[in-house]
Amino acid sequence: MRGSTSLKAMSTIVLAVLLTSVLSIGGAAAVQGLADEYPELKPLIEFVGEDNLSVLHLVGFRAAVKAMSELGFEKGSPNILALTDAGYIAKIGEYTTEKALDGVMITSGLSRGKGNLVNIHKPYNSPLWFAFFSKETKECLYLEANGELLKSYLDRERVDRSSALSEFMKLRDEEVFSRIAKENIDAEKLLNNPEAWHEKMVAKVFGGNEFSLITICNVWAYKGIPNDFLKAVELHDHICPGLTSGYLIAKYVEKNFPAKAPRYEYTVIACPPWCKDDAIIQYFETNVGHKRMFVKWLTSEQKRELKKYLPEELKPWDTANIFIRWERGASKGEGILLGFNWSKASKECGVKRSWFRDFKTWRWWWTRLKMDLWIADYMDKPEELVTIIKKFEVDSLSLIERLKSAGVNPLVELGLMLEKPPLKSVMHAAAYRATM
Repeated sequence: MRGSTSLKAMSTIVLAVLLTSVLSIGGAAAVQGLADEYPELKPLIEFVGEDNLSVLHLVGFRAAVKAMSELGFEKGSPNILALTDAGYIAKIGEYTTEKALDGVMITSGLSRGKGNLVNIHKPYNSPLWFAFFSKETKECLYLEANGELLKSYLDRERVDRSSALSEFMKLRDEEVFSRIAKENIDAEKLLNNPEAWHEKMVAKVFGGNEFSLITICNVWAYKGIPNDFLKAVELHDHICPGLTSGYLIAKYVEKNFPAKAPRYEYTVIACPPWCKDDAIIQYFETNVGHKRMFVKWLTSEQKRELKKYLPEELKPWDTANIFIRWERGASKGEGILLGFNWSKASKECGVKRSWFRDFKTWRWWWTRLKMDLWIADYMDKPEELVTIIKKFEVDSLSLIERLKSAGVNPLVELGLMLEKPPLKSVMHAAAYRATM
């Protein structure tokens, strides 16, 4: 009886092994068949391995092939920029999409190391999309994956991978991608004729990603994007003067107020917060989750009052961030309050600050794009737009706790303004400045 049971068990194991082998061989044969039918797939298959090839790899492959055809570029062209939200963190149902990145990179020859692949941060339920931009022609091709169809093939892949892969490759581009759009997004053209492009912005010709694409692509074409700034761009999902101001602040701090271990030695208080803080977080690893970044909002009234008590030479600067540096093992620290000169930026760029808030017309994106290109010339000279408004000593950790605590205005604590500024006369304001 025992011998019979053992024999049955062994037979079951052998059958399972044989079945697995047959399926594996069959799957490998199917993938090899794909490579024979589509020779351009071979580099991708070699990179990911026959057993790992997925429909997600293929959608990235197909996006790259479509772009190479539409924009007329060869693999590895330095004049092409690829952008996608694949894997960061767009999902197709329960499926993550990072494999599509391999399909794009291996097929197009574009990569992070070459500085011509941008992985844009989007929420989990964002559509999976790809965009390709030509520096030479300024044309941009946008491809948005058909999420419902893609999910159906990913479900099938779990059951019968070989047929799912084979049939997916036979689909027309118009089936794989629910939106295919090609537009010329040359900054000069957009800035000179904003009404025409604004209609396309409103129509969401690029699936709602228009601002991301026109800003990132045009700055890249004009000046290139340094890798350290690119990481902030990916997190922020576009380039705007606010984000670039944060990069300039970070570069200024690196030079004038350096720390050996920024994550552990800096306490950063955004006062007030704006787009800049995404760049600062990326540059110094002073994340909110690490308890190294704190946010303090200032009302319009508080901003106006603060200006009254600043010396004349500092009035053009807007307060931006407090950086406190307490080196590990030290008995005390020091801090600085930094300001950014939006007045100079707006004047020299030829825009009005009120236009940034004009969301009813084209001015909101036009102003940002125009200043994006202007401020790109200041990437290596942050001191032109960033300054130290105040330096202060930090004799105890209790001061840091106080400055970052809820309900506390750190600018009041540092003597830069009153909690409820009642001062109306110039004489009173001058007297208050004398205490700073």
